Amino acid sequence: MTARPKLRPYIYGVATTLSLVLAGCSGTANLVPNTSEGTASEKGGAPIPSFTQFTDIPMPSNSSLNLDRSIIFGASDAWTGRLVLDSGGNPTQMYDFYDREMPNFGWSKVTTVRADISVMVYDRQNRVATIKLMANSFRGSTVDITVSPKG
Repeated sequence: MTARPKLRPYIYGVATTLSLVLAGCSGTANLVPNTSEGTASEKGGAPIPSFTQFTDIPMPSNSSLNLDRSIIFGASDAWTGRLVLDSGGNPTQMYDFYDREMPNFGWSKVTTVRADISVMVYDRQNRVATIKLMANSFRGSTVDITVSPKG
């Protein structure tokens, strides 16, 4: 009988964590690019999935969200978590894109390391963004963006 009361906090903790994860993942399939590059439909192609709920981070138009590896809590300019993008651009193109576009979204560069696996760190108000860029096995690159509160 003493085991049952000890399990109750564990069950509540698991239920709370699961509900936060599910809430963070809701709505991530309807995405629209938020860059100045334009969409494929403007260039005569098919529409590209978009990223409109992430208004504070630039998203390249040639990328798609990897839902299996991404986890987001919150929305708009107050989200925290990790976005994993599969991009058609190579790591050099993605590095140049984020180096150029992050300041346009109010982010200040803290530090960068440009290498086979590049890491870029930015801050904005009370948040920090870390961007990791690496080549994909076949083509393009993987962009791993982690945003969290400072401190």
